[in-house]
Amino acid sequence: MALLGITPQEIYTYPSGTWINRHQNVTQKYPQRFDVNNPLYGGGDQLPYLRQTVTALQSLIAGAVKDQVRLRAYGGTWSLSTAPVTNGRLVNTKPLNWLSLVKDVYKDPAYTGTFEYLVFMQCGVSVQEANDALARKNLALKTSGASNGQTMVGAVSTGTHGSAFGFGAMQEYVVGIHLITGANSSVWLERSSRPVLNGQFAQALGAELKRDDALFNAALVSFGSFGIVHGLLVETEPLYLLNAKRWREPYSDVNSPLRKAMTALDFSGLSMPQPGKTPYHFEVVANLHDMREGAYVTTMYKQEYTADYEPPGPPIFDGVSPGEDLLGKIGSLTDILKPELITHLVNALISKNLPTYDNQLGTPGQMFNTTTLYGKGMSMELGVEPKHSTDILDFVLQSQEVKTFAGVVGIRYVKNSEATLAFTRFAPVTCTMEFQAVHSDTSTALYNFIWAELERRNIPYTLHWGQMNNFTEQRVQSMYGSARGEWLKSRKALLDDQTRSVFNSPFLESAGLAD
Repeated sequence: MALLGITPQEIYTYPSGTWINRHQNVTQKYPQRFDVNNPLYGGGDQLPYLRQTVTALQSLIAGAVKDQVRLRAYGGTWSLSTAPVTNGRLVNTKPLNWLSLVKDVYKDPAYTGTFEYLVFMQCGVSVQEANDALARKNLALKTSGASNGQTMVGAVSTGTHGSAFGFGAMQEYVVGIHLITGANSSVWLERSSRPVLNGQFAQALGAELKRDDALFNAALVSFGSFGIVHGLLVETEPLYLLNAKRWREPYSDVNSPLRKAMTALDFSGLSMPQPGKTPYHFEVVANLHDMREGAYVTTMYKQEYTADYEPPGPPIFDGVSPGEDLLGKIGSLTDILKPELITHLVNALISKNLPTYDNQLGTPGQMFNTTTLYGKGMSMELGVEPKHSTDILDFVLQSQEVKTFAGVVGIRYVKNSEATLAFTRFAPVTCTMEFQAVHSDTSTALYNFIWAELERRNIPYTLHWGQMNNFTEQRVQSMYGSARGEWLKSRKALLDDQTRSVFNSPFLESAGLAD
């Protein structure tokens, strides 16, 4: 068992103020804010201590119901959308960072996985904390996004897609959810098709055991609107290394091998490090202002962990490791240059911070380790079928709006998700296209152009729930079809009318999901 933070269990109350996210592109005024801490750990079974924390969180829900005000929990403040906040009370759950293996006594006999790889993570555990704690146990996450500053719950709840070509998004390794659903209720949620823990675990948390595939899949990506997610049960795997290579690959030729790889996932024409073997990670980064030498292609292959390797670090990558996105560094330019001059510095920045390399080894926590942000940033991420990836990149490159867009596009591929409202919903593989940029009107102009052009060309798309978006009820219905209704039905099944009202928000209303 590992306890990452030890503080007295208290609710600290703060008066009205303004909430600002880490990327500084979202602000929200609030009438009251609370910090919640775990009780002082005295040894023995951790669950009675966690139950005290659950009671504290339930008291905040009770107060919101009584006062008829809205409530929303937030963690790492990493999201670039308004999903984590509301026009009501805010609850900071970042201090709630217990992380523990699960005792054998709680195993359900029907569970078919490796029980020793199951890890319970409380809602405040960040991806970095998870990586560090798991590595000490010779374990690792099966996938993660490009950065590690967000909480595990925040990343999962917004559908962060991760980096594993054949695995899927981060929510795919979640097998249990502890969800606080009211002033006097909470549920331990699992799939009925895959029982994991027995009723004793739920009972110890004061929760009702619910096994239901539809409820579980809906709650996975619910961006804080199904109540307060107190913790997740995650299936990990033995610690492994990633062997990475980055190179420039020509793109302009319509018959180029890179285009074939991007649209058909056919790597036969590329100089792959391990020909004939599907990579763990495949990524294309396009500098929209300079494609003369092509795009940057990165591959990573999994291999068995050994301690005799040289990890990546600032001396090799000048502060930017193979998995880092450039959003933070690009964002720092907003306070330095006028928009029309940023392009030149972006070219220099990308050239400096995206070096080519080969045979670079590191654990997943070392490869995907961005935690530092510099100034305001913006990002918008599409989910599309791979066959549309080059069409989209082409019309963006040919647009007038791209000329004043200070940013890049990162393109990845992940297996489609089981989560009801996952934006990685295109089967069998979803292509994600992330447009990272400075915080400016010119960035927004390109985003608006892309959305309008996708709809004009009838290209189906989804959007990352934790990034810039154009959600309306009609668009969400178009993106998800009957899945939207299934998600709303599940929300009603888990939350009564009063509690649903408490966890509504302007974000939900704009997306037509506040029913």
